Amino acid sequence: MRRVILTALFATLLLVAPAVAAAKLPGVLTGSRFVVRPSIIDYTGDASAIVGGRDGSGINHPGHLKWTTYNKRQGIATGTIWIDNCVPNCAQGRFTGNRVKVNAYSPSSGHFRRVKLTYNYQGHDHVDLLELERFNGPNGPIYQYSIR
Repeated sequence: MRRVILTALFATLLLVAPAVAAAKLPGVLTGSRFVVRPSIIDYTGDASAIVGGRDGSGINHPGHLKWTTYNKRQGIATGTIWIDNCVPNCAQGRFTGNRVKVNAYSPSSGHFRRVKLTYNYQGHDHVDLLELERFNGPNGPIYQYSIR
């Protein structure tokens, strides 16, 4: 009987331990929520750009980021950044996809506070540094990334 109980306890620990470990990983802000290993990063607030994956086909199907590293200190992914050219205006603009490297780092309070996006757009290399900002809203904290 004791062996059955110990076996059941050990099996339960094997199932629970990965979930507990994943819950402690910092999240990346995407839209209005924090997500561990997000498939997309919606960071602009105005839908002028979104980060997805190489399996995407456009802004309506941005694909899924491929995370090669994701731990308590950093997350590294590759994918596609979909950017609106805003010609003749942003509402009528055309989105183009370009390869992007994502580096999420500087964890604090369960969130990655900084995200670096490295990509080429219209023949020029770009590095967008996103920094997490927190504001007091009427129903609790509001978070957003500012681009540095």
